[in-house]
Amino acid sequence: MAVLDASVLSAIFIPTDTHHTRGLNWYSDALLRGEPLLAPTLVLTEVASAVTRATRDVALVARAIAQIEADFELLPLTTQRGRDAANVAATCSVRGADSVYLALAREMDTTLVSLDEEQVTRGAQVVTTERP
Repeated sequence: MAVLDASVLSAIFIPTDTHHTRGLNWYSDALLRGEPLLAPTLVLTEVASAVTRATRDVALVARAIAQIEADFELLPLTTQRGRDAANVAATCSVRGADSVYLALAREMDTTLVSLDEEQVTRGAQVVTTERP
């Protein structure tokens, strides 16, 4: 089981992204292994925004969102999860959205997979982190 950050999923759906192949290989391998994949519902907005800004391809965005909804267990950002994320943000000095993914990985007692160097490095204070 792993929580995937939007940085990985954005790279997968943006063919020109520097980390496209790396992210896609990790994702494909996880699916082949049957690894449960988790993300906060926030991932939908973050991926839609990143893919739209990079490609201006609305159809690609729709396919990306459909794929994420099919492959992931998406967990809502409840008030308690918001509090947990605020605690992680304060503890690790990470950006707000990054703290949501880290807090979810901590709650689920699993690894966070991210391409965000700061999130991986600083988030390691509260959860196991890895790059794809």
